[in-house]
Amino acid sequence: MLLGVRIENYGLFEDDCIGALLDDIRETPSQSSLAFEAGIEPAHPLNGMEALIGRNHTGKTMFFSFLSFVQSSVIKGPVVAATESGRSGFANLMLDPEKPVAATLCFMFPHPKTGEKTYCEYKLVLNSNVHGKPHFEKEILRLWTPSMEAPVEILSFEGGCGFIRHDGQQLEAEMNDSQTSALHAFGAVKQYYFVNRTYREIMGWFFVGFQKDHITQIPDDVTPGGHKHLNSEGSNARNVLLYMKKECPGRYKELIAKCIEVIPDLRNKDEIDVISFFKKPDILGMFLLLLSDPNPKPLLLMESPDEGLYHDMVDVLAQEMRSFSLSNPNSQIIFTTHNPYILENLSPGEIWVFSRALSAGADKIDIKCAGSMPIVNEMYHQGVGMGAIWYAGHFDD
Repeated sequence: MLLGVRIENYGLFEDDCIGALLDDIRETPSQSSLAFEAGIEPAHPLNGMEALIGRNHTGKTMFFSFLSFVQSSVIKGPVVAATESGRSGFANLMLDPEKPVAATLCFMFPHPKTGEKTYCEYKLVLNSNVHGKPHFEKEILRLWTPSMEAPVEILSFEGGCGFIRHDGQQLEAEMNDSQTSALHAFGAVKQYYFVNRTYREIMGWFFVGFQKDHITQIPDDVTPGGHKHLNSEGSNARNVLLYMKKECPGRYKELIAKCIEVIPDLRNKDEIDVISFFKKPDILGMFLLLLSDPNPKPLLLMESPDEGLYHDMVDVLAQEMRSFSLSNPNSQIIFTTHNPYILENLSPGEIWVFSRALSAGADKIDIKCAGSMPIVNEMYHQGVGMGAIWYAGHFDD
């Protein structure tokens, strides 16, 4: 599970953090009340469901772009990542061209043998040569459990040279190519469990790209055959239904029943009508199918999933998202929204407020957890919903 992300020198992010990093988790008292009494702002690790809110152009989409860039850099290399998904080259991604781009990601995994919480923090530093071509400058993966006195580096590379630690032994290694991530190279080896687990976690991030116009244009001659997962556009919805019907019939029946229950066009209809509906499904239908995945991705990233939905359908989506996060403790949802209705299902620690302002002549992004705002916490504990708190303006400066 992803607990925190630090972004350095990417887009408008100078040095910003969402969630909690390893040192935050180690140093902050476990109980928030104790932290407040000690004058320490408690860490707010990311949960199973998180909402990003804020005015337009405050960095929410850029945050998703950063995670996509990190994922692509690790898997395909930074040169490809810098020009993929509409990005316009590494030089245009840096806030300060004299500094590298850096990402720090903190994860929590249960130990495969003891079940003990194990924290892995991966830091990636990317820089460019004199010709502007990006390369891996540094990669570090630290591991820590509450029973350890201090974190231990289990992977460390700088300038292509470094080591990986396995079974108490430090194995020296050298990368052949500055375009290849050490995490990618060693993460493919199953024996390096936590390196492999961290790599698979990043590789499994799923960026939802369902768009109403694209969904209504799904071609009728989609290649037949079952698909295990939806693609980012949702164009293989019928293939996923076919796979689910054969491999997970119980889950398939639950999905059919849910669609008949909550989608207005399918009420009082039958299975054949539902299958026909998924030739040209609506947004809610696509999300119901995504959230019914029997083997879900570790992280689903959704931009405005509630856009275009009627208010009662927003409630259905919010309930399904919450049910997904509870049923799949190893999976997470992070989504952006401008709709206060969907926040009624969340708590202060599950909401991150993005803002943007000029400070000392510089255009800066600020990210704050609603759980660190005393008035928001007080109102929430008195029974006021998060949507109402937002609508009343308590998240704005």
